[in-house]
Amino acid sequence: MRNIRLRTLLAISFAGVAFVATLAAYGVSLWATGQKVDDWSAQRADQTATAAAAAVGAARTPDGWPPAVRDRLARELPLSGLDYRLRDADGSVIFETAAAARLDDRAVPIETRAVPGGAGVLDVFAIDRPGAQSTADQIATSLEWVHLFAKLSAALLASLVGFLIAGRLAGPLQRLAARAPGLSHADAPPAIPQEGPREVRDLATALDGLSRDLRRQRTARVQLAQDLAHELRTPLAVAQARLEAIEDGLMPLDQAQVASVLAAVVRLGRLLGEIERLADAELSPRELRAEPVDLREIARQQEVAVVSAGHPFTSNLRPALATADRDAVGQIVGNLVANGLRHGPPGGRIEVQTGSTHGQAWLRVIDDGDGVPDGEAAFRRFFRGAAATSDDDGFGIGLAIARELATGLGGSLRIEADAPRTTFVLTLPAADPASPELHRPAPAATGSHRMKHLGAPAPAPHDVPTGADGGT
Repeated sequence: MRNIRLRTLLAISFAGVAFVATLAAYGVSLWATGQKVDDWSAQRADQTATAAAAAVGAARTPDGWPPAVRDRLARELPLSGLDYRLRDADGSVIFETAAAARLDDRAVPIETRAVPGGAGVLDVFAIDRPGAQSTADQIATSLEWVHLFAKLSAALLASLVGFLIAGRLAGPLQRLAARAPGLSHADAPPAIPQEGPREVRDLATALDGLSRDLRRQRTARVQLAQDLAHELRTPLAVAQARLEAIEDGLMPLDQAQVASVLAAVVRLGRLLGEIERLADAELSPRELRAEPVDLREIARQQEVAVVSAGHPFTSNLRPALATADRDAVGQIVGNLVANGLRHGPPGGRIEVQTGSTHGQAWLRVIDDGDGVPDGEAAFRRFFRGAAATSDDDGFGIGLAIARELATGLGGSLRIEADAPRTTFVLTLPAADPASPELHRPAPAATGSHRMKHLGAPAPAPHDVPTGADGGT
């Protein structure tokens, strides 16, 4: 069974069902035909017996039934297919047909009729004649053959239709199976045909989506490999160059050179730690809860870190209650603030704004940087900008993680391209304080960060107010 093709299996199944249905229908039709023939035979015997009794009564003379009359009746009455015996009032046999004469006195007639005029009683017998078939049997046999032919024809037609339906069902699946192996390794995966029943088309749509996901993953893997090679090459090249210079006697082996090589090795170790953290996040996705989060409280928590780093902190906080995971929101905002501290000018100001509009809660982090020309590139892993140096503390991972978390929370994270200062905008579904759903754990969803989206979808960029004051 495992090696049988689907079309053959479906065709055999249809034929088997048709055969079983034919047998059942044939059996039912035989039983129904037998009942109808029996009823017809009984009705015919009743009518024939009545007509025979009338004929016997009409043939009676004033002297009874002379021998010539009795001989004639004995010859003509069996033509009806039945046999007869005429008895007088005392039970004595007046005449009987030849077949009835061979019966003993205990034979039971199928019909009994009184002869008109009270001259006697006519017994009617149904006697099988050797080599002959009764009319009822002939009719039943003919109907049985007709029914058998009709049922076999129906079974053949059902098998043919089943084979055609099997081809219609199996054909699209076979074509999908033929294209499926090319989804995982082809640079240009084959087109997935959208044909067949709705379930098959749904499968084709799912395979097409899988193909797109595989292409994105392949692209991401290639990009990740290139980024990792670039990031690893720099500290390794620095360490190798200094060690070779020391070996060749071009540089002295002093504390400064050892510190320089150590810094490159330490940076390499930190980079490997970040890569390991990313891998752990992909293998064990973080479960995100759905709970009411006051974005003003999250914003206030950033003041200590900013002031401790020697930067001024300002805020413009308006009511903003979001449906999100509190720890995840804190990590997003912390990454945005750390990015401003790292890439902003020395002593630059960090400003945080909150508010809500159009069913969305938003939080804006602004630093004194000059903005990011290519806003989307900033969220790519290991992107550090053209001004980044090998001595930078960052690896270009924080913003990528922050966007993934924002997307997992049902919101968005973007950079305002037209802002005079570097401005990040986080939007999340607004929370309804009276909704009991906010206090229930959310079921898992697909993705690196899973959470049930209780709010509305993330807004378009123009849905969040712009401006330094975070207006309404």
